[in-house]
Amino acid sequence: MSSICPVCNGLQELTTDCPVCSHTMCDGGRLSDYLGPYSPYREIDVYSMSDSDGTLSGHGGECLHLLNCPDCMHSLTIQIPNL
Repeated sequence: MSSICPVCNGLQELTTDCPVCSHTMCDGGRLSDYLGPYSPYREIDVYSMSDSDGTLSGHGGECLHLLNCPDCMHSLTIQIPNL
């Protein structure tokens, strides 16, 4: 059985406060969805390997999500452990 992201699959809600202004950040989805026009339609396993600097995805057992603050426009990525 392959591992799944609890946030992508609606099993867990992602709530994080902005480190700049302390307002609640919005989940922008998987970081890999922003890599190209067809990336949301590709298999998740295509992006399961990490780049040399670890920015594309976690270490195989994690899903990277992009978080955006609607108030101060700060953004960051967070690693969600797969189940």
